[in-house]
Formats: sequence, structure tokens, C-alpha cells
Amino acid sequence: MNPFTESTVARPLDASECAPVRGAVRRGRRPFWRPALGALGLAAGLMLAPAAQAVDVNAATQAQLETVRGIGPKTAQVILEERARGGRFESFDDLAERVKGIGPKKAVTLQASGLTVGAAGAAAGTAQAAAASAQAKAVSGRKAQGGAKASGRSGKSAGR
Repeated sequence: MNPFTESTVARPLDASECAPVRGAVRRGRRPFWRPALGALGLAAGLMLAPAAQAVDVNAATQAQLETVRGIGPKTAQVILEERARGGRFESFDDLAERVKGIGPKKAVTLQASGLTVGAAGAAAGTAQAAAASAQAKAVSGRKAQGGAKASGRSGKSAGR
């Protein structure tokens, strides 16, 4: 466009100068079934979401393990290799001990993200985690008592 021969001031375009837009909004009523179908799809998605989140570590494929937040391709592969080598995982503590890169804290995070151990599901996983936590507290309490006894003995032998 040459500014010396043509005006540079914007002007509205005629309908003949505009290119037709594919999928342009039509004036008129929307079909009644579109919002109803959208609401139905949303309700179905919300109802199926919790069922889709629970993944059993003993039965899952690599793709299923990768859907759990906190498990990437490498961790999923390590889990599958360890499961093939050592058999089923008995608890989250067993998972944390056998799989490199998963410690007790990460095991709790994975449990919260929907990973389960065993076919019983999340309820059994929560009960196992509570039992494991109680067992860990009991073991640490025994270690603390044993440490006090050992220090008492060394104090006696130092006094001789």
C-alpha cells in the first residue's frame, strides 16, 4: 500500500472484501442437547476420577505406574524390574526398602497420590501404613532404650 496514493486511515470493510470464516457463529438458538451432553460428560468424569486414580503397584503396567504423581518412566521401570526380581510388594515399607529412589517419605507421598499395595485397595494401604508407622515407632523406642542401656554400661566400665 502506497501512502502517497492511497489513504492510510482505517475504514470498515464490506462483506464482499472479507474472507468467509469457517465455523462462524450463527445467530439463533443453540441446540438444547449440547449443554446437557456437556453436563453429563462432566458428571461422568467426576464420578470415574477416584476409580481411575487407584493403581496397584503389584499389578500395574509401566504406563499405569506413570499416571501416579511422583512416578516417572525411570522409577516405573525400576519398580517393574524389582517386582520381577523379588516378587510382590507386601507393604509400602517393603516398596521403600527394595526400590532405589523411593524412601519412606516418598512412599507416603505415592500412597497419597493413589498408589496402593495389594488388590484390597486404598483402605488396606492406609491400614498397612498405620500399622507400619506404629511398628516403626515401637522399633525406634526399643533402639532408644537399648542405646540408654549401652551408654550406662560404658559409663560403668569407664568408672573402673
